[in-house]
Amino acid sequence: MNDILNFKSITTYRLKLPMKFKFKTAKGEVKERETIVIRIEDQQGYVGYGECVAFTDPFYTAETVDTCWKKLVDDYIFNLRLMRPKPLMTYVRQLQFWLNRDHMPMTIAAVENALVNLHCERLGVNSVSYIMGQPLLDTIESGVVIGDVPMEQLLDTVETHVTNGCKRIKLKVNPTDGYERVSLVRKQYPDLVLAADANQSYSYDDIDKVRQFNDLKLACIEEPFAMTTLQSYKEWKWERLNNDDWNIEIPICLDESILGYDDLSYAIEYGLIDVLNIKIGRMGGLVPTKAAINLCRECHIPYWIGSMVESGVSKMLHVQLAALGDSYMAGDLSDSNRYFERDLIYPDLTFKDGIMHVPDGDGLGVTVFDDRLEAYCVEKRTL
Repeated sequence: MNDILNFKSITTYRLKLPMKFKFKTAKGEVKERETIVIRIEDQQGYVGYGECVAFTDPFYTAETVDTCWKKLVDDYIFNLRLMRPKPLMTYVRQLQFWLNRDHMPMTIAAVENALVNLHCERLGVNSVSYIMGQPLLDTIESGVVIGDVPMEQLLDTVETHVTNGCKRIKLKVNPTDGYERVSLVRKQYPDLVLAADANQSYSYDDIDKVRQFNDLKLACIEEPFAMTTLQSYKEWKWERLNNDDWNIEIPICLDESILGYDDLSYAIEYGLIDVLNIKIGRMGGLVPTKAAINLCRECHIPYWIGSMVESGVSKMLHVQLAALGDSYMAGDLSDSNRYFERDLIYPDLTFKDGIMHVPDGDGLGVTVFDDRLEAYCVEKRTL
């Protein structure tokens, strides 16, 4: 089979997925998961899917469902349909041009992931294994992120996940009670792999509050500081280091401040990052994600796999990335039914005793329910 992708149709779905509970962080909350899924069908009947994982509000990055939807239907998808049929990597190079021009990685990732999925369905190979150029492990361990739940519910929530075999807990924290929350869990579970995620909620003046975490044996603290840019963060951190006034002993993990390969390269060059949280949408797709992982490997920066309160269309790719075998710790990867009554895929993502057998079939490795795309759809465009 030649590798020219000849499209029959591209449908962009705007969806609202009911959630089982409200997920709250220091910066915002998600009560209902609004998302976008792209479905590309070729002339031979093969289908590829990609999810745009931006949130409704810009509390994580600047991209939102509204801005991504407009860019997709008015620009990227429209122009893809105008292009003559091309091989996958020619489309990927075009997407990288748009990414450099528009700085909308989650939007670009949705398109790229759908194209890669389509290409791999045609070839009969797994998308992540194909792009990464390596086989996947058979199983992965579960990790759970716990939002800003009331303090009186925190230990019960952690206990539920630990009892179910969870190997790593990440707690959302903020300057008000972050240390107390993590201390409470650490006291109860002295040997649990534990991390914290501040979502940039601590100001530079709060550095003493961040230092408090030094004695809690954390795997890392994610995005502690409310930086405006990596450059300003570098200047502030270096001033502290030069004055022997840093004294943060926990590995600092960067997430939303790394919006592509160039950001990662800068952070590594100037010593701003100890650990990287990988999310495909934030990096701009699987191809730039591969480049980021390879850079981490070359520079001995540990990486691990996050997620975005996303449907299985996107989360399955993160599950498979976590099966590459050299992640720093278990990813933010839990059962499909944790967030949603019904996911968009079959089989559901399911852990048993904290272990998942990784689907590694063609493309995504799972089936996407077109009828559920229609059922949850609030708007769609087909070209």
